[in-house]
Amino acid sequence: MSYLEIIDLKKDYSDFNLSISFSVEKGELVTILGPSGSGKSTLLSLTSGIESADSGEIKINGKDILHLPISKRGISMVFQDFSLFPNMNTKKNIEYGMKEKNGRIRDQKTQELLNTIGLAGYEKRKVTSLSGGEAQRVALARAIASEPDILLLDEPLSALDAPLRKKLRGSIRAIHDAFSTTMLYVTHDREEAFAISDKIIIMKDGKIEAFGTPEELYRNPPTLFTAFFTGDGTALPASLIYGEGSQGSVFFRPESVTVSEESLEGGLYPNHLVFNNVEVLSAEYTGPGYMLGLSFRGMPMIAFSPLKPKKRIISLMILVDSVVRIES
Repeated sequence: MSYLEIIDLKKDYSDFNLSISFSVEKGELVTILGPSGSGKSTLLSLTSGIESADSGEIKINGKDILHLPISKRGISMVFQDFSLFPNMNTKKNIEYGMKEKNGRIRDQKTQELLNTIGLAGYEKRKVTSLSGGEAQRVALARAIASEPDILLLDEPLSALDAPLRKKLRGSIRAIHDAFSTTMLYVTHDREEAFAISDKIIIMKDGKIEAFGTPEELYRNPPTLFTAFFTGDGTALPASLIYGEGSQGSVFFRPESVTVSEESLEGGLYPNHLVFNNVEVLSAEYTGPGYMLGLSFRGMPMIAFSPLKPKKRIISLMILVDSVVRIES
């Protein structure tokens, strides 16, 4: 039995339907990733009790909480707008939800949380004087302080600029690791999801498109939507590789491609797919190298090369083991 079980959870709106089932093990950080309108925040609202589901089950450690009020679910939630109490200082904000009544123990737990989020010495600081990143860390610490069974985070970094988001996602992972809190984390940022997650749920149109570790979803995406939502790549008809009548597509990442400015003899590379007469359409410098926009028989391709090709017509080879065959 998993720690968190979402079973046939359904919610119908006039223009959108959510239908979903999945499970999370105790202590896992699972990110819900998907485009706008895919149902990510709706799922958190149903789990927390902010919205009521039409049917289904939400079980925490075997107990169905679907019909319990928000205060009885054992769930804390962090939003993107921080939602701190402006009339309280940092220490009092963190202590607000604590179950512990002993003053000495409360002080000890607050100090531990402040140390974990890198804000030791900020106890008496007014929250209105904190930066956006500091305020979000206090919101995280307050949510953890209530010792929830599940912590839900709804795009908590989306209001912050990119460098700060990158810094704070490390803080979120550190807080998770320090307290082993089971977390569901919503984002539309795949880099953020890859950086902090034990597992990722890919959502599309109110349903789960894929569920797995970041490595599994990147290296072996089960669908083309998952493949392109988790990173750049090339999709070609399977019939091009496996012959007429083959169904589906083949997919590979740009870093799996080796670029040659000389024609390649396929028989010399039995463990590779070889493409000759590939046209270079663009070369964008990325720092480590160039991302090449290519065309092969009128079909778009993408490849990474450490050097910018000097020729307009090039050849490619891709290790067969790095090519994913996708049936749908």
